[in-house]
Amino acid sequence: MVFMIMYFNLKDGVTEEEFVKKAKEFLSYHQAKVEGFGPSKLYRHYAIGANPRTYQIHVEFRDFAMWDRFVALNEKDAKSARLLRENWHSLIDMNTHYDELVNEVPL
Repeated sequence: MVFMIMYFNLKDGVTEEEFVKKAKEFLSYHQAKVEGFGPSKLYRHYAIGANPRTYQIHVEFRDFAMWDRFVALNEKDAKSARLLRENWHSLIDMNTHYDELVNEVPL
């Protein structure tokens, strides 16, 4: 199992409620369309520091090939591309976000 973890802030003027509504639509559509796209969890941080990220989202997927399927869907499916623009690109401050891919190492 692999997790994509994205740390981000919302753009100025975007409410958490607005983001959650759009994120649910985006994530449920992609879960239905992309094989291996698993459940997601959103966390709100109360961070301190020079550039704290307020939010963190964990997206679970079965394997690294899911990312290729995700990108391919966004390139060929108009609704998928629209949801990506309306959610990630319109609501999230993409200039200060960062992503990481992690997988668990069993002990």
